[in-house]
Amino acid sequence: MTIAIILGAHGTVSEQLIRTAEIIAGKQKNVAWVNLLPEENTEILIKKYNEHLSKLDINIGLLFLIDTWGGSPFNAAHNIISYKKNCDIITGVNIPMLIEIFLAREHINSLQKLVKIALTSGIESVKSVRFSENIDNEHTIHDVDKPITQFDILNKKNSNNMLICIARIDDRLIHGQVVTRWVKEYNIQRIIVVNDNIAKDSIRKTLLTQVTPPGVTAHVLDVEKTIRVYNNPKYAENRVIMLFTNPTDVLRLVEGGVPIRSVNIGGMAFYENKKQINNVISVDKKDIEAFKKLDTYGIELEARKVPSDPPTKIMQIINTINNL
Repeated sequence: MTIAIILGAHGTVSEQLIRTAEIIAGKQKNVAWVNLLPEENTEILIKKYNEHLSKLDINIGLLFLIDTWGGSPFNAAHNIISYKKNCDIITGVNIPMLIEIFLAREHINSLQKLVKIALTSGIESVKSVRFSENIDNEHTIHDVDKPITQFDILNKKNSNNMLICIARIDDRLIHGQVVTRWVKEYNIQRIIVVNDNIAKDSIRKTLLTQVTPPGVTAHVLDVEKTIRVYNNPKYAENRVIMLFTNPTDVLRLVEGGVPIRSVNIGGMAFYENKKQINNVISVDKKDIEAFKKLDTYGIELEARKVPSDPPTKIMQIINTINNL
């Protein structure tokens, strides 16, 4: 009997990592892998994980090996271990780490010892041929001030309010693309998740606030409280990203007096009665009505997963939808 292993990563890399490690460590049992496809979100990943858990033997322990901290594969795994004992998550999985885990778990039944081996091997395997381990100060990366952006200029007249650098619809909420790209792009200080239902769910709130990068605080608020917080001088000029699961909540915020000038749509998962309009965005009638209303207010609506992607005008796609 061995400690169960589940690999979770963006795209289709999980299976390939296992197959590569098995070339050296041999065929493995009590192991599973899960892919994250572009049209999927955290809730779908949780279902995938649970499907594998029903087939794995987790009596000794369960270890999730994930690609990035704060990404959807991590968030889904974090949700699961919150309800189970003798489980853990390691991020930054690589081939040397995976090989050591496969070899060690044949004779180690302690999850804590296996985690220690995994962390040690994973870290020690990251090396450079040309640079020594003792990099001197001239090679140290320092934080630098971000240049003034268009968002700073647009929000300058609202000096008593927080600076909404980006409003993003993404039902994965705080995940890899947000914490590694958007937060850094706009030098974000606060992440605000705006959703009435999640604001009432203490477990989901805790999970979301635990995956933020260093130096960034996260809050989960309902729509009404978000409006009050926006108008609170205490948070004046804080650089903020607001995250939504749907356009209806954005519309409620705008009609409540929060001046959102543009909305980025990063991902809306496919469910029954929704229509997929591109590889990561699916909408229903309620979503379309909200988008159209936001458009009448002159709010820019663009689809873009990461800052470097070219923006796509959502209304150009929505206006071509005939039946839903």
